[in-house]
Amino acid sequence: MAEISNCASLEDVPSSLPQNLSLRRKTSAKLGKKESQILPWDRFSHWVHSILVVTFDIEMGQSIESIYPNNHVKLSQQDKTNICYLSFPDSNSGLLGDSSFHFRFKLDTSNSTNNFHNFHQYQNLNQTSKSLGIDYEIYNSKTLCGLQVEKNFMFGYVFFRQVKDKSLKRGYFQKSVVLLSRFPFASLFNYILGLVAVEYFSTGGEVIETACHNIDQWPLLVPGELLSLPILGHYLEVKFPISIEKYSLPVIYKKDLPSVPITLPPVHEVNLFKCLEPLLINMHLLWEMVLLNEPIVVIANIPSVCSELVQALVSTIWPLKYASDYRPFFTIHNSEFNEYSSKNSSPPGLIIGVTNPFFTKCLKHWPNIIKIADINKNVQLESLERGEGQDGIKTNKLKKINPIKLMETQPDILTNFKPFLKKDKSILKNIINGSESNRPCEAQSALLRRYFTGLTQTFMIPLERYFSSLMPLHRNIYPFKSLPKLKEFDANEFLKSLKQNEIAPSLKGDLPGLYKKFFNSLNFKNWLEQKKIEADKKLELLQIQLISDYDVNNWIKGKQEIEILDQYMNIKVEFEAARVFYRLQSFFVRANF
Repeated sequence: MAEISNCASLEDVPSSLPQNLSLRRKTSAKLGKKESQILPWDRFSHWVHSILVVTFDIEMGQSIESIYPNNHVKLSQQDKTNICYLSFPDSNSGLLGDSSFHFRFKLDTSNSTNNFHNFHQYQNLNQTSKSLGIDYEIYNSKTLCGLQVEKNFMFGYVFFRQVKDKSLKRGYFQKSVVLLSRFPFASLFNYILGLVAVEYFSTGGEVIETACHNIDQWPLLVPGELLSLPILGHYLEVKFPISIEKYSLPVIYKKDLPSVPITLPPVHEVNLFKCLEPLLINMHLLWEMVLLNEPIVVIANIPSVCSELVQALVSTIWPLKYASDYRPFFTIHNSEFNEYSSKNSSPPGLIIGVTNPFFTKCLKHWPNIIKIADINKNVQLESLERGEGQDGIKTNKLKKINPIKLMETQPDILTNFKPFLKKDKSILKNIINGSESNRPCEAQSALLRRYFTGLTQTFMIPLERYFSSLMPLHRNIYPFKSLPKLKEFDANEFLKSLKQNEIAPSLKGDLPGLYKKFFNSLNFKNWLEQKKIEADKKLELLQIQLISDYDVNNWIKGKQEIEILDQYMNIKVEFEAARVFYRLQSFFVRANF
């Protein structure tokens, strides 16, 4: 799809942003009928599935108090249960006031209850797409692979408030406002939800209804285009990234200061430095573990800490997509709890963030445990025994300990994982010097992001180069013959080619060993599968171009009618496949999305 997208004149897609930041949709004669096909809540459904209010009842526990927009949202009972438990901290942390965090959960696909996307006017154009709506397919083809939406997963962004209230039986008022969306924009949605939730707690549910109507005025998300997003009298100007290296920061014009733009953090990133600062000495170890899809559990005191750290870990290997499952916040009530805590099988290769001290017992068999506690608490972990394994590798062994003490100790990593590469001391020195000179946190985060991106790209360049050698030669592609096949990926052949190339200084150590382990990871298998899809599409497009340039009148001379008809049907199939995507793009242009 990506290759077809590129040949279908992406430059012809105009910006959908009205420069006057108007809330009104365009109604020019050019749009006419197409505009009338946009039904209520279609645009809202593109951005947000729903906004929920989850409360705590002394007798019933967590329950959904209301769902917005009314009479539009459907959720299975299993999803409702998961959302309720994920919307509250899963520990007695004594957290008072307001806090924000996010979670990711797997949708219940056992029945058709969930109607997460219902763009009525697209149904006839998308008969072959059974996984995502057309707008999501277009979005995925243009955005960074790490920001693509996925068929079976949804994000929840939470604004939680807990304050003392003697009039209640439990003595505390506890309530969460939750925004559900397919998009992994933790920074953007947490900020927007904060605007909505603060007003909701002051004035009531009408504010959420107003916010929903505002979101229903937003244009479809088009990566690379400047979009204006009105919300409760504020206006955000956002350009969603198409490159990990070049992106602009969003700004907001607040209703009380409409002429003063306020810069916000990147829509798609958490603050990498803030998350990794307590673990900075082990940043290279963490990168390798994420790259190889090692099972990792992050144990923190509060959901905001573990959810941000999990999101940060996943992003360390960008632009490579993290192909395993990950859960920024996970509770003992999640439907997958028994599967993840079972000691009868190896832990699955995913990353989860938890806060309940019970996890220190039920997940102690996991090979990689990250403790990230409140840095103000300086309690020594007396039962943490450092030693050496039989192979001489230094390990951190978790003995029988008080779970509460584990939660309150200094940040640490408990693992038997032996890194393949040596640490790059230059980046560590640079970051430390920056901290000593009071370099802004945002600058430190950008420095880390640039380093991790470069590290991943340096690691992947030999693989990209080798894969290119598997492509058939252009001269072997003919207009009316079957396409030649890609050569199979040969790990041994790749490793031999690696020895002939100069190894980058940032990858000092057992690089062949790292590649061998990487070949067995889900990240590699997903990368290879995507490269094959892209290569096949590129070959198809090359053949279509050859057919377009071919002198058909000369070819049919001397051919039998049945032979000509058969070839015509083959050509028609090829051109129809290329035309489908262009039709979808043209539809978005005409509908001014």
